[in-house]
Amino acid sequence: MTRPLAFPLSCCFVVTAVVLTIASCGTPGPAGPTRPLPSYVGHAAELFDDTIEPAAVGISLDVGDDPRSDRRLRERTQVGDAVVRLRVTTITAKEDENGAPFFILGLHTLESLAGAFPPGDTFEVTVRKTSPSAGLLKGMQEQIVGKTFVGFVRAFVAADGDQEIHFHLAPDTKLEIVAVKDAAALAGL
Repeated sequence: MTRPLAFPLSCCFVVTAVVLTIASCGTPGPAGPTRPLPSYVGHAAELFDDTIEPAAVGISLDVGDDPRSDRRLRERTQVGDAVVRLRVTTITAKEDENGAPFFILGLHTLESLAGAFPPGDTFEVTVRKTSPSAGLLKGMQEQIVGKTFVGFVRAFVAADGDQEIHFHLAPDTKLEIVAVKDAAALAGL
């Protein structure tokens, strides 16, 4: 007489427990249900201004600026959802329902530098025609695709209740990365 195997049912419980544990370990994204998002107004809109610093694409008016002394870099690092090294994968020019032009940037995260709510491996951001970077994108589209940046990102609640990610892109340099890590360390004190 053969004995029935006792482990199949217990294996099912173990597998179910492992799957549930893995599923619950993920970090909620910027729009996670446990985190209310701020509105995109005031000082937050100044910090996450949907712009690309001209120096990040090789246009510099102020030579020798040290990002470690940039107060806004520190504040963006400390109040943002994340600071990431990223690559621009696509730039798409579009028009809204009123015919106003805007750009959608496809971005790929290369490395997370700071922050508790990174945007994910790939994400998109929008640059409206009112952004100072709209002209830069229009004139340098081909040079920007494939370029890497240090991106300061933060999710906000949109007028329709959805989330939208706003950003500020800085040069992908060693000095910029050191400044971000220093600012993140200061926030932890």
